[in-house]
Amino acid sequence: MNLASNTAVIIVLFVTFLWGSWFQAVKHTGNYPIAGFISWMYTFSVIIVGISIVFLQDSMIPNGFIEEVSQNIPLSVFLLACGVVFAAAMQMHLAVVGRIGLILSTSVSATCCILCGTLVSSFFGGIPEGASFASIFLASMLLVLATVICQYAGVRRDREIKKCEEEVKGSRGYDIALLIFINAVLMSSYPLATSVGIRSPLNPEGMSSLTCMGLLAAGAFVGAQIFMVIEVRRKKQKEAFRRPDKGYGKILLMAFIAACCHFGGNVLHAAAVPVISAAIATAMGNSYHVWSYIWGIFYGEFKGASLKTYLLLGGGVLLFIMGVLILSFNIT
Repeated sequence: MNLASNTAVIIVLFVTFLWGSWFQAVKHTGNYPIAGFISWMYTFSVIIVGISIVFLQDSMIPNGFIEEVSQNIPLSVFLLACGVVFAAAMQMHLAVVGRIGLILSTSVSATCCILCGTLVSSFFGGIPEGASFASIFLASMLLVLATVICQYAGVRRDREIKKCEEEVKGSRGYDIALLIFINAVLMSSYPLATSVGIRSPLNPEGMSSLTCMGLLAAGAFVGAQIFMVIEVRRKKQKEAFRRPDKGYGKILLMAFIAACCHFGGNVLHAAAVPVISAAIATAMGNSYHVWSYIWGIFYGEFKGASLKTYLLLGGGVLLFIMGVLILSFNIT
């Protein structure tokens, strides 16, 4: 399947919406353990990617999934390992968010993910001909600044409607340091996997994008199940895991929706990587953090905020658009 560069950009922008939306599902799971929810999400992710491989194999994996994996066992094992690390990192990230709050955690995680993801994908995946690392890095900095400004708008909103205490009480140096490690190191497993694992003009030794996602999904499934068993036992959440207050039907529905947004988005993102490069796709994709605030407006979380707060939020979104435009200009 060959994509035009402008189509690939549209796909990545749509992916940012998917990635920035699936976290909302966690708000509807009641007392059900986060680790259990994530394990179900990655279970559905494996199924979604597996179905995609079955139906799209002829057009996207000319040599077949099994054949492609068997021809490059070392890379396949590496991608599986990246999936395991990524799933564990996601679980740890959500646990820290629960302790220190969304506003503080997003400002830290977005900065680490955007900068480290851009550096990793640029180094391992290469820069496309005609593109400039300086302009890609500038766009990444604009995306970081957009996130920081949106974060500040969120802080102002909480001050104005008297909700800042719940975000600040749990702020601890240890959790912030852990969050930096998770997002700068462990979360980099995804851009590293797409940079070295997906075949492109800059990486002819890689695999097809769908094969890469299949291995990542399988690894994430294994990592999520291991982490879930450990966490549920450690936190003594067996009863909540067996009998969620929201009912298992709703938990499974939310997990399925999250899987469609998360790994469904991953599949689309991977399809765009060979066209616009891992570096540009990663930088552009990491702007998904802005959607947290757009959803915040939708849920009425900014109701009662001042005009200045809304203008700050609008300025953050404008910087996001500028960053994406700069990245688009680097695509030849």
